[in-house]
Amino acid sequence: MVRNSDVTHPVLIKGYDSSVKVLLVEDNTAELRLLQEILKNTVYKRFYLSPAKRMSEAIAYLRAEEFDIVLLDLTLPDSTGLDSLDTIIRESPHLPIVVLTNTNNDELAIQAVRQGAQDYLVKRQINPDSLIRSIQYAIERKQASVALHEANEILEERIQARTIELETANQRLQQEISRAQKIQERLELAQKAGKAGTFEWNIQTNTVSWTPEVEALYGLAPGSFDGHYEDWIQTLHPDDRSRIEQELQQAIEGKHGLDTEFRILHPNGNPHWIAVKSSLFYEGNQPLRMLGIHIDITEKKQLEAQFLRAQRLESLGTLAGGIAHDLNNVLTPILVVMQLLPLKIPDLSNQNRELIKTAESSARRGADLVKQILTFARGVEGRRVCIQLSYLLQEIKQIIEQTLPKSIDIQTEIDPDLWLTSGDATQLHQVLMNLCVNARDAMPNGGTLTLKAENLIIDEQYARMHLDAIVGSYAVINVTDTGVGIPPEHLHRIFDPFFTTKEVGKGTGLGLSALLGIVKSHGGFVDVHSEMNQGSQFRIFLPATCMIAPPVDEDFESRLGQQQLVLIVDDEAAIRETVQETLLAQDYQVLTAQNGIEAIALLAQHQASIRCVVMDLMMPTLDGSATLPLLRRFNPDLCAIAISGLAATDVVAKAEQLGFQGFLQKPFTRQDLLQMIGSHLN
Repeated sequence: MVRNSDVTHPVLIKGYDSSVKVLLVEDNTAELRLLQEILKNTVYKRFYLSPAKRMSEAIAYLRAEEFDIVLLDLTLPDSTGLDSLDTIIRESPHLPIVVLTNTNNDELAIQAVRQGAQDYLVKRQINPDSLIRSIQYAIERKQASVALHEANEILEERIQARTIELETANQRLQQEISRAQKIQERLELAQKAGKAGTFEWNIQTNTVSWTPEVEALYGLAPGSFDGHYEDWIQTLHPDDRSRIEQELQQAIEGKHGLDTEFRILHPNGNPHWIAVKSSLFYEGNQPLRMLGIHIDITEKKQLEAQFLRAQRLESLGTLAGGIAHDLNNVLTPILVVMQLLPLKIPDLSNQNRELIKTAESSARRGADLVKQILTFARGVEGRRVCIQLSYLLQEIKQIIEQTLPKSIDIQTEIDPDLWLTSGDATQLHQVLMNLCVNARDAMPNGGTLTLKAENLIIDEQYARMHLDAIVGSYAVINVTDTGVGIPPEHLHRIFDPFFTTKEVGKGTGLGLSALLGIVKSHGGFVDVHSEMNQGSQFRIFLPATCMIAPPVDEDFESRLGQQQLVLIVDDEAAIRETVQETLLAQDYQVLTAQNGIEAIALLAQHQASIRCVVMDLMMPTLDGSATLPLLRRFNPDLCAIAISGLAATDVVAKAEQLGFQGFLQKPFTRQDLLQMIGSHLN
């Protein structure tokens, strides 16, 4: 109920419990006073009227104040008809409008409702009840329209996001299916390529008969196997003998054939995998003989090992990436503060300046260590140029000849027509130096280190036998040593982060894991072969392509700000504070928010002033990727720079797709930050 001292009228205007601000646009003074009196004699205490006689006055009101509703006469001195309605809608699209018409303008009033007005009133028929009902109806209808529009937008965004998720999931599924098919093809090829032969075991006499094919599988000449059961047992790998004898005994007791896999040792000592499938024949309860086949499944086992290793490394990469992201959040404020302190405290003593430099140097070393973790976890996407690997190998040779012990003989075999590859020379230099240093450690008493480079075209058959290989042309680098070799039990773990067999303090266990990440980011793959006391060979396969990256302006100098307002959005308080101090010292203005919701609220208040937003991509509540589209509703031209503890290619690509103009990987330096913001604002 809305009451004053004279009249009581039932009124319910949802969402407006205190007052309603009405913009009354009417050029007729008599009509204007009539409407004022109607509201005054009914609900004046809850209505605040602002009268305007011209459209220009109405627009000035709308730009200076916020109103809940407009009562609009369609005939004004400076605007008439539906043009008046269109002008109000353009200026305030979310404001409900009630059109005021004369008795002979019904058709115009109806057209006005079709064109965006919420209701219309005939001036000579207006009474308190009809006016209140019309205002209530207009506000409710507009609220419902806006809510429906916003709900539709949210629904469309969710549908789009869900569609993208489904498409991404479908792509991943197709990739997994393709990978599984590739593995299955390789396994089938390996099984077909492996020779099979039959055997018979006479249980009564304990003798074994082999066909020549089985003898070939065991590395024996035809007719050389004497048929003794004990001689066959001796060909089994020592670690498998006890298990196989137990399985044979269980098969006889259970009256079924033997279906198993085991390793054998060829006369030259090389291990091979054998699969056995057989049937048991018996008379009564007496077992007589076992018949079956032997199949060499060595290649199948190698492929399975590659697949399991790839799965394990992928899981470790995900874990390492998460850890690295958190460490980068810790290191960023430390690094920035160390660079800010000399500016904030100019009268520092030389000793204190050296202490600050020491802390900054330690933070940089920590950042480099994290970068190695990220290199393994996500790969890297550095500056790509055409590289002649022969020059790089000659440079590596010159370095290691001066640093490696004289007891190590260095040899090179480089194809004079070696194909070009596209890559980051610094990263590939890191790969080769890492392998050379490992080779040195594997030859404490001296030996031979061979650097070889050759061209290789990988066909479908070769690609099927290596999970990461694809058909095409490659430049292949071989780094071979004659050292102690890698134990078989360690070979499958050498690319794991932090795995090392070196003494404490002599290795972080990140060298080979970073190597793998670098090579994969170049579109290549790594193959390793090693035998105890025979040395190791690492083969680096790099696609023979050449894509030149655009030049980078390395002479860009950071400049002072010009009082531009920058919004910093990060859930880490230390990062917000250090970035804020850095920008304030550089003559910028700064606002900070700890999540996307706060960022939206700040931009709504300062949308005309905020020039740039620097925002973390990973935050609780509302992350950067979800926040930016909402911010762009307020300011479509807003400059946005993404920051993240991850630097994977897909993260950078996602930031670009969302509309971020720049990307900074944590931990970034003060200079990195100022250059990035300055390049977009100044």
